Amino acid sequence: MSIEMFVLSDRKLASIAAWQQAIDQEGFDLRLDTSRPFEQLAGYLPAKRGEHEAGFECDHWDPADILDGEYIEPVDFGPHRWTQALAFRIGGNFFELWGSSAAAAAYARATGGVVFDSESGEVMQPDRAAETARQYEEYLREHGLKE
Repeated sequence: MSIEMFVLSDRKLASIAAWQQAIDQEGFDLRLDTSRPFEQLAGYLPAKRGEHEAGFECDHWDPADILDGEYIEPVDFGPHRWTQALAFRIGGNFFELWGSSAAAAAYARATGGVVFDSESGEVMQPDRAAETARQYEEYLREHGLKE
């Protein structure tokens, strides 16, 4: 089973390096692979937390596919029609869950957007999304899954 989340915003960052700066500003120990252009982002994006792989699937999507999508429960995206969407997909690896959550929270804050968790149906402001990523990070620490 895969988990999907999306960052909805009205602008894109210029590069993966700029995204890395946003992650650093959030204080997450996540290192993205910056070797390809952001516009060509499609598929697996390698990332690390210390020595652990924390990469995830990441693609540019049409925001209408998300905003107009059909979900089990109705989702209130508010009145704003976002113009950009960055999709995240992960499997069952907890480092991937943490990595994608940290990356999404930082991206949302840097672009003035929101994070939509399609599993819970929650639309999160960047503070809430970062809090969720920090909860996952705490879980990693508590279970000895450090660097």
